[in-house]
Amino acid sequence: MYKIEFLPIAKKDIDDIIYYISHQLKNIPASKKLRDLFMKSIDNIAEFPYGCSVYKSIGKLKNEYRSYRVKNFLMFYTINKDENLITIVRVLYKKMDINNILE
Repeated sequence: MYKIEFLPIAKKDIDDIIYYISHQLKNIPASKKLRDLFMKSIDNIAEFPYGCSVYKSIGKLKNEYRSYRVKNFLMFYTINKDENLITIVRVLYKKMDINNILE
């Protein structure tokens, strides 16, 4: 199984999403359920990192990103096979301008 690390911005993405649902939308049960889904998704990625397709960008990206869908969000990650490491890069709402964000 691969080791997982998060870029600080990816941690912030998740925190912001959970905060928005619990505080702005005032739906604490939904925020807890989504948090649990994020954690389960991370376990799935660690176990089957190549199970998700490569993200196809309009332009050329520096790294090869894979994406894992969690409800209305996409969790982007990279795989470092040599170090047995997966890096969660971003967690974004699926209707955002993802290509510009990931550049």
